[in-house]
Amino acid sequence: MSNLYDNPKYYEIAFSYRDISAEVDVFEECFKRFSQIPVKSILEVGCGNSPHMEELIKRGYQYNGLDLSKAMLEYSRQKASHISADVNLIYGNMVDFSLDMLVDFVYITLGSLYVKSTSELITHFNSVAQALKKGGLYLLDWCIQYDPLKSKGDRWEIERDGIQVKTTVSWELVNCVEQTIEETITLEVNDHGKKLNIVGKEIKRAIYPQEFLCFVSGLKHFEFMGWWNNWDLWQPLEQANKIDRPIALIRRT
Repeated sequence: MSNLYDNPKYYEIAFSYRDISAEVDVFEECFKRFSQIPVKSILEVGCGNSPHMEELIKRGYQYNGLDLSKAMLEYSRQKASHISADVNLIYGNMVDFSLDMLVDFVYITLGSLYVKSTSELITHFNSVAQALKKGGLYLLDWCIQYDPLKSKGDRWEIERDGIQVKTTVSWELVNCVEQTIEETITLEVNDHGKKLNIVGKEIKRAIYPQEFLCFVSGLKHFEFMGWWNNWDLWQPLEQANKIDRPIALIRRT
């Protein structure tokens, strides 16, 4: 059994169902509607294999990625070198980090906000506040638990370049009081006959919707802008019958 984040190629295939260009379109629509500053420099927290990097560079943005996996960062660095791009890839913990410069926009995707406690959550948002210019935005994809443990998991399969990856994501409650859950991601890989079973397990603190609103209102450096369903700014969550890949947006004050 291999570690999930030591296998960036298979991880990239597993989560390649996303329409990256359309998601960057959403970023830019957020900039137009909600940002109080021009956006040039962008930070992805928990960047992993940096799926948005090439599209952002193509559109003229400066890409910065933060991750705790050296294998993922090296994979992203190789991708950047293939397109002769100048990017800033930073080895660091999303809970408590600092940058040498300020950025105009921060985002985190796929529910990758891996904080284990309330104190870590506070430290994380303080770190983002220190890295983000006033008037800039922080977008969070699927980081709020709108239907906690109602869904026990998900499973899908993707094939690319002759490599088959079956992905299973599941969640189990760890502690009700601490609001902690264990997330397990399993990749069953068939790489031209070579079979691998890759597993990643992480403990994360659940964040519930009204709690998130109260939390943001209590922060000194952020204000709530809105939340929407399925990466669609014309689908506010308040009107959603079924929630899928929700995004939330806050602004640095």
